[in-house]
Amino acid sequence: MLDAVSAELLKFSRHRATWFLIWIYPVGFILLFAIAIAVALSGALPESPGTPSTAKWIENTAAVWYVPPHTLGRYLIAAFTAVVFAGEYGWNTWKLVVLHRRRPALIAAKYAMVLLLLYGAVLFTALLSVVLTWASDHLTGDAIPPGITPAAILHEHGMRAAVTIAPVLLTIAYTSLAAILTRSMIAAVVIAIVIGTAEQTFTAFAPLLSVYAPRLIWGLYQVLPGYHLENLGSWIVEGKAFEARFPRTGVVALGWATSAMAMAAWIGGLMLLTLGSFRRQDIN
Repeated sequence: MLDAVSAELLKFSRHRATWFLIWIYPVGFILLFAIAIAVALSGALPESPGTPSTAKWIENTAAVWYVPPHTLGRYLIAAFTAVVFAGEYGWNTWKLVVLHRRRPALIAAKYAMVLLLLYGAVLFTALLSVVLTWASDHLTGDAIPPGITPAAILHEHGMRAAVTIAPVLLTIAYTSLAAILTRSMIAAVVIAIVIGTAEQTFTAFAPLLSVYAPRLIWGLYQVLPGYHLENLGSWIVEGKAFEARFPRTGVVALGWATSAMAMAAWIGGLMLLTLGSFRRQDIN
């Protein structure tokens, strides 16, 4: 298994798709930060109204963690996952590896590699954010708020990282299934974008749609993953359930364990379908 993961990392760590879809996090952050520093030093911006609070300063350094679980970040993850899983068909390389390794190990190695590269890039960007924010305050003469400690920074970043886990895994799961079934990178990306957009749109507008079919929408809202992603995020950040108010059927506010089990079922089920579909394929 470790050999398979190492082989996948070696194959994709310098791939063009990795540069455009994974390493874009630290590269993009450095470019944006450099522009912001240049503008601040030029005096083009008005003076800051005051020193930010300790909590706000730390929260700003964790901004990179907001990208993976939201729309743009999930599209990038879907595109990279499509390349990783469907690319083997286009490159005609599956037949070179399925003879030497068990298929479950190959699929598991690809999942592990995607997660290692993604979280490695985001974690590195988060570290850059802390260091460069501290350095820029010294460079521009802005006061650094008191009370900033490594423990406080780790708590904020750890909390934001935890919020990303379920949406990232879900995106990887349904994109990998689409890639294996269609054997096409483009088709997998299109399907993933449609699924992700539909999921977020339904979650946002379900209370309004429920006036037309109250029981159906109420049931779908609690079965589909959209609410559970919001709910887990709310429990992690705010320590309480995410409340969705429906005009005719009441309020949806589930416990964290319910949403965690629902997401485990969705993610695990999709990954098992991916593995099952791949094991039945005739690759030659």
